[in-house]
Amino acid sequence: MSGSVRNGDVILITGATGAIGFEIAAQAAAAGAIVGVHGASAESVAKTCERLRQQMPDARLVAAPADFRTTGALEVMVNTVASTQGRLDAVIHCGIAAARGITGPFAGTDPAAFGDHAALVLGSFQRLCFAALPHLSKQGGTIIGFASDAGRFGAARQAVIGGAFGGIMSFVRNLALEVARDGVRVHCLSPSFVSNTPAFAAHAARAEAASARAGLGLPTPADIAPMALFLCSPGAARITGQVISINGGLNA
Repeated sequence: MSGSVRNGDVILITGATGAIGFEIAAQAAAAGAIVGVHGASAESVAKTCERLRQQMPDARLVAAPADFRTTGALEVMVNTVASTQGRLDAVIHCGIAAARGITGPFAGTDPAAFGDHAALVLGSFQRLCFAALPHLSKQGGTIIGFASDAGRFGAARQAVIGGAFGGIMSFVRNLALEVARDGVRVHCLSPSFVSNTPAFAAHAARAEAASARAGLGLPTPADIAPMALFLCSPGAARITGQVISINGGLNA
């Protein structure tokens, strides 16, 4: 049994142009996987692939640009990666987007944005799973979604965000039971604040306060990637339906 992905596994990573997705892509490529590199635009994907090849000239990468807001783009992306590589072994969804007007005190949020936010966060993950399952069920495989501890632990100013992330967690648990007989495993990773990311810098005051409370220290993308890849590995063959917080002891 292995604690990492296998050489030749085909792994599609959405949001690979972001800090967490990039680290997962880098570690997957280093393990010998064929990595589908997703980003919202062809330009961002090309830049990310170039960064990865600077670290690993022999990395096997598949450019997979798609704007999830464009009807059908997500489905075309999944089918293209699977068909060109002849298989799909795992999908790791780091490409979480958020609508405007949903942060801060609930009374100050914009009700017109609620539906858009749910569609971007929960709906896009559900569509991704729907598109990937026919490919994954051919030989077994793994789906990993990302959420946030806002979906597990109550906090002020997080009502709309937490609701959508809680939806991902519930969806993962239910889907995991349904598709287990097809050999497909489904999980959710749930960080809180993650150091060395743009989001950490954008919320510096809150992030620093959280860092002071996290007894183990807040995780970096390099702390998150190994768990994602372990769950896609043979070593996790009997594990499914898990929601795993990676927060350095910030919440328990």
